[in-house]
Amino acid sequence: MTDFAIDRRIIDRSKSTESAKRVLEHIQKGNRKALIVMATGTGKTRVAMAIIDVLLKANWAQKILFLADRRALRKQACDDGFKRFFPEEAKSMIHSGVFNRNSRLYASTTQTFMEIYNQKDSSGKYMISPGEFDVIISDEAHRSIYNKWKDVFTYLDGIQIGLTATPADFIERDTFRFFGCENKVATALYDYEEAVRDGVLCDFRKNISGARTHFQIEGIKTSDLPVGEINRLSGEGIDPYEINFEGTDLEKKVAVKGTSEAIAREFMDNCLVDQSGNLPAKTIVFAISKMHAKRLWEAFERLYPEHKGRLTRVIVSEDPRAQASIKEFKEESLPRVAISVDMLDTGIDVPEVCNLVFAKPVFSRIKFWQMLGRGTRSDDACRHKDWLPDGKKVYFKVFDFWDNFEYWDMHPEGDQKESGEAITNRIFLIRLRQLEHCLNTGDVEKAEGIKKKLLEDIASLPKDSVSVRESLRDVEKALSPKLWDNVGLDPVEFLKKKITPLMRFKQDVNLNEAFFTLKCEKLGVAILHGNREEVERLKPMIGEMVDCLPEELNVIKPKLAFKEKVLSNRFWENISFGDSQMLISELAKLMKYMASEPRKTIVLDMDDMIQQRKLIEFGPDAKQEYVKVYKEKVEDRIKKLADEHPAILKIKNDEALTESDLHDLELTLNNPELYITEDVLQKVYAQNKGTLVQFVKNILGLYKFPDPAVRIKDAFDTYIIENSRHYNADQLNFIRTV
Repeated sequence: MTDFAIDRRIIDRSKSTESAKRVLEHIQKGNRKALIVMATGTGKTRVAMAIIDVLLKANWAQKILFLADRRALRKQACDDGFKRFFPEEAKSMIHSGVFNRNSRLYASTTQTFMEIYNQKDSSGKYMISPGEFDVIISDEAHRSIYNKWKDVFTYLDGIQIGLTATPADFIERDTFRFFGCENKVATALYDYEEAVRDGVLCDFRKNISGARTHFQIEGIKTSDLPVGEINRLSGEGIDPYEINFEGTDLEKKVAVKGTSEAIAREFMDNCLVDQSGNLPAKTIVFAISKMHAKRLWEAFERLYPEHKGRLTRVIVSEDPRAQASIKEFKEESLPRVAISVDMLDTGIDVPEVCNLVFAKPVFSRIKFWQMLGRGTRSDDACRHKDWLPDGKKVYFKVFDFWDNFEYWDMHPEGDQKESGEAITNRIFLIRLRQLEHCLNTGDVEKAEGIKKKLLEDIASLPKDSVSVRESLRDVEKALSPKLWDNVGLDPVEFLKKKITPLMRFKQDVNLNEAFFTLKCEKLGVAILHGNREEVERLKPMIGEMVDCLPEELNVIKPKLAFKEKVLSNRFWENISFGDSQMLISELAKLMKYMASEPRKTIVLDMDDMIQQRKLIEFGPDAKQEYVKVYKEKVEDRIKKLADEHPAILKIKNDEALTESDLHDLELTLNNPELYITEDVLQKVYAQNKGTLVQFVKNILGLYKFPDPAVRIKDAFDTYIIENSRHYNADQLNFIRTV
């Protein structure tokens, strides 16, 4: 079998090639069983197809059976595997009671296969003999070999290859033993950590948001019930004075609408959003029950009615439209949030998923890891870039409302809970410290100035935000002049407790401006307290930011004299609180223009001339045109054709082109005006491997040519795949390591 190369149509990653080679070498040595452990999203089904391809070509197998424990996985193996990579082979999907002996490739669920494998025909012979299949591949093997399902594998006598995405540490010893793997070492292993390092999967381990509601932690007692709720329960024949539930009883014995709303708000306030910044990125919410899923959906609808019911969708197996809803979630922009019970835990592949919400406890470590796998697909697998944060998927975020990570002791080094104070909150708190100091020292003038800024901060809060709206009484109280003349409360403490948490909802915050403001307000506190050491610590930080304001910009020029003053030592020798505030009023708004490093432009008043312009030759008569001018003409021509040419319309809709479509496109572009060809475009765009379709996509903003590092990696992977027959698996591993 080593004489047959791994088909690069099937596998396009060097690690996948190594895994396939390792299994094939293992079989060639006479072993009849093998176990492949590959993290979700790394392509274990493709590895299985590459192994099947070599076994068929080498005549080691004539009939192959692919078993899965779910219909979705069976369909995936048949459609995305057999039909795609073996179009000429006879294939069939086994349904209840039906077995076609004339096929070579079979896909079945283990449950369905159990119904027919020991049935007899009219002559009394078994329909399927133990030697019917040369190779049996078991997907999610850690589940398939247990209980009565194990009978299938015991009965069949072919080579047996197990596939699983479950981490090796989680797999039972019996699974390794069944597939002949000693010391719990799989035949081929590609774990999550290695896949993240290779850029094949996304990481989540530094993006875990842990939050729990009050009732989740404290439970629900009679004392928690408002009077209206006590009266309602009494009217329904329920004794409200017997209410005593633990937090773990939520959504089992008792449900609180406010808990679902708290989860929805926490998610919407902190989730990863799409490229526009207006909608959440694709999200899966794992609910406890169907009723819990419905309550979560209702919470989203109550809190965010502006989305008109299109933002979220409940997907449960009992819904006859469940499969259609999954397809819509996967292929359409809306819905963005899929709320599910069990149905989306495994077996669904939506690469664009960037948020996972655990609104339920998970008591199976294997299942928990598989659920996390719904978000691990990398940016390369994502087709809809506009659904992703900033147009790309760098990581995904996990909201854990039931301490599942704590329960399973999953805290890799470097993990961080995202609970840091927002910068706008920190600015507000610093200003409150200033105010408190001035009130205590009787400095009325400074106190009034600080108070004015605090009131401006409060007035800028978005009143239509759900989180602000529910605290509207506190906001109105904070804006009222009566707050400062109320002997019944401390206004500073009130603002700290009630208003500071709302500051994170401020809109249109520029980070450079906010960081500069924070440093200057800290400077003000240091000055008020006479802390010269803190002033000296902040001086270079503030000075560096001021020095990075580009002097050539017209908006900066009126402030150049003040900039020069601030950068002088004299300004800092006797700096006052008023100076710290002047820094903010004069320069904070300009920080949005700040350069990454201070750089003074040297202006030389002298003539220059164009020494070289790049020319491009095109057409049979070798016409010449400046590259920039020709490029503009090409892009203008293609954009004009974008809404009328059939082939370009297909490209825009991401549909496959036929040979006829491509020929028609070439004829249209290669006209006497510009003679646009693939060769010419490769020179114009300096992309010697680019195809005509890629150039069209690039011009229409649908494709970006990879940077050199990516191209080098792709070239390396291509070398590994094309030369796989010359190396064994250990040698491939050595080359990849080097």
